[in-house]
Amino acid sequence: MRMLSFLFCATLLTAGEDPFEAPPTLKEFSRQHTLNHQSVAGKVGALLKAFFAPPEEGGMGITYDNAYTRTPIEAWRDRKANCLTLTVLCMAACKSIGVDAHYGESLRISRWRRVGSTIRYERHVVAVVPSGMIGQDLVADFLPEVRRDSQLIASLTPKRVLALFHSNRAVEQMAENRLVEALQSAHESIDADPSLGVGWNILGVVQHAQGHDAEAEASFLKALAADARDGAPCGNLENLLREQGREAEARTYRERGLEIRKQDPFFNAFLAEEALQDDHWEEAERRIKMAIKLFPQEPDFHMIQARICLAQGHQKEAIKALEKARKYAMPDMRARFDTKLALLKGEQPK
Repeated sequence: MRMLSFLFCATLLTAGEDPFEAPPTLKEFSRQHTLNHQSVAGKVGALLKAFFAPPEEGGMGITYDNAYTRTPIEAWRDRKANCLTLTVLCMAACKSIGVDAHYGESLRISRWRRVGSTIRYERHVVAVVPSGMIGQDLVADFLPEVRRDSQLIASLTPKRVLALFHSNRAVEQMAENRLVEALQSAHESIDADPSLGVGWNILGVVQHAQGHDAEAEASFLKALAADARDGAPCGNLENLLREQGREAEARTYRERGLEIRKQDPFFNAFLAEEALQDDHWEEAERRIKMAIKLFPQEPDFHMIQARICLAQGHQKEAIKALEKARKYAMPDMRARFDTKLALLKGEQPK
């Protein structure tokens, strides 16, 4: 199983091309939608609403699409973006109207998910607008409103975001078996920020897919040297070494990877779902309880717990878990929990 660490048919960038170049019409679009706002918060809020408002109302009508990491120009054309692309677009829009902003990563929002034979770790990139008050910075996220900084945001440099962009592209090209292009994108990620282990890790995955195991092992080791806390290259090294019959070394990296990731609530939730699929109830319960202990406000964790309870026939416990999921869900998502709860309780859904 390949383990890829990253934040997501593609247009191949030419050498020297700036993938973060702003659409030519973005400045005028941003100016028009912020003319009637004087405060920074008002301008940023108006920008976000304009991004999501339908075209018939003068907006972009942008929708979330994590299948492909677009450039800002592609997002403008397609009206689709993931969090990284939207953040880059938002940064360019802020710059065009004289609003200061910088890149950030939300440390409490991440996802492990399986796509085919690959396990992906997805980070969450946001634009942060200083408000001048400590702890009160504004967060421009993939939501049609600006929020106060309450997510534990770590600053990201532009070169690191560029490296993440190229590493996303490498992952996407790998998924389409475009190994030559994926190799190029992985190298571009490393060129942008060689201190980021993600690029090295993905380079190793591509090299392994091409049958260059010695080079892949060296790349995974460089990924670990760049970030000793990243469990993804540990998993990749474990699999590579096991394929070569180097079981003792493989176990070493497995133990190291599990130790690194044991405090990641989303990884524990991922393992809980894996155990649930294999009918390993005790392991599933242990993992989801750990995830909830680490991050109790995540509704998806309580949803997984409800599924584990239902799989074992524990209906009352499942209802309690769903009620907690509803409690922590965003307002516009609570209706789906109301429906599930009504069905479990034998009531007529409202």
